[in-house]
Amino acid sequence: MKKSIRISLKISLLALSLCGASTALYAESEKSTTISPWAYKQLNKAEQLIAKQEYAKARTRLEKVLAEVKKNSYAQAIALRSLGAVYALENKHQKATSLLEQALATQALNAEQQQEALLNLGQLYMAIEHYKNAVAILEPWLVKQPDTTNTQVRVLLANAYAQLKQYRKALPYIEHVIKHAKKPKASWLQLNLALYYELENYPQAAIVLRRLISLYPDNKDYWQQLTSIYQQLQQYERALTINNLAYNKGFLASEPEIIQLFNLFLYNKQPYQAASLLARELDAGRVKSTAKNWELLASAWTTAREYTHAINALEQASTLHDKGDLYLQLGRIHVEQEKWQDAVVAIKKALKKGGLKQTEEAYILLGISYFESGQLKSARSAFDNAMKYAKTRKSAQQWLKFISSDVSS
Repeated sequence: MKKSIRISLKISLLALSLCGASTALYAESEKSTTISPWAYKQLNKAEQLIAKQEYAKARTRLEKVLAEVKKNSYAQAIALRSLGAVYALENKHQKATSLLEQALATQALNAEQQQEALLNLGQLYMAIEHYKNAVAILEPWLVKQPDTTNTQVRVLLANAYAQLKQYRKALPYIEHVIKHAKKPKASWLQLNLALYYELENYPQAAIVLRRLISLYPDNKDYWQQLTSIYQQLQQYERALTINNLAYNKGFLASEPEIIQLFNLFLYNKQPYQAASLLARELDAGRVKSTAKNWELLASAWTTAREYTHAINALEQASTLHDKGDLYLQLGRIHVEQEKWQDAVVAIKKALKKGGLKQTEEAYILLGISYFESGQLKSARSAFDNAMKYAKTRKSAQQWLKFISSDVSS
């Protein structure tokens, strides 16, 4: 939110500084009796120096005027205001603020100049982050103005209240500006969005983000934020739609972004689409070829009942994994598919690689695979190993008994 304040102030203060001196001189011509010819000449020269960006010389001339004119006079007010404009142009906002306060304190400015100076002072308070003072100046100023838009002031007030963490008070000002604009600036909508975030009003935040996307469709951040909002609202189907559109537009290029879309497909019970995405990105190299990622792919293919693809993915994962667990998982799939010899090969690799969390299960599955492929001696050896584990002892005994009875018969 601070960024949007800075952007608006840069424009506002520049306009204030450039117009300050000339406004003063036009006023002087209407009140020639209140400013001496000498003071008028000095102010006119100061204005010319400001136009040439010779600020140091302009300051010197204005300070000379201030040393000569009467206290609380119209000439003093104009000189103070012009000097404040010079300091504002030099981004010395604290000094500019002090000078403009002094100019207003003279009470010598006419009504129009008074309102103009108050507006400038409100802007300067924003620049020096005195937000309470800015609100105290700009709100009454806005009430007195006949113009129903006053875009700049409303944006300043919205920013001031946002900085004061009074988000509900900020909303009407920024929403008024957006409502009356043909094409709202991105910074206005971003502030509107930030306010809804702060208020945890995520449905309204989603509305603002959809408008940002419609106006600025090439901004990747808006797509990602809208995806996050829909996830926050547990509207996962919408989150998937937006995230997939962002992917198709080429906005999702990093591995975490692609994995997020992969997970959204899975959450929305679209495992085939999830697996197709991940397989494509593994081949393209945008997702790293790691055991973890190949295991994710294998799981998605398995859920989609694409077992051939799942087996291929698990084989890739198994070769990259430092333990045998993935070979064991591959063995399970082969057992389910009744591919007994393939199961034997995978499970033996799992046992050889070691580090298994379920070694006992590996021996049981290996024994079953040997038995089903007619290798009874190897089956007995596998079940004998399974007997060593409490969890599989009973099952192994039953298999050994079954093998013995089957052979004797």
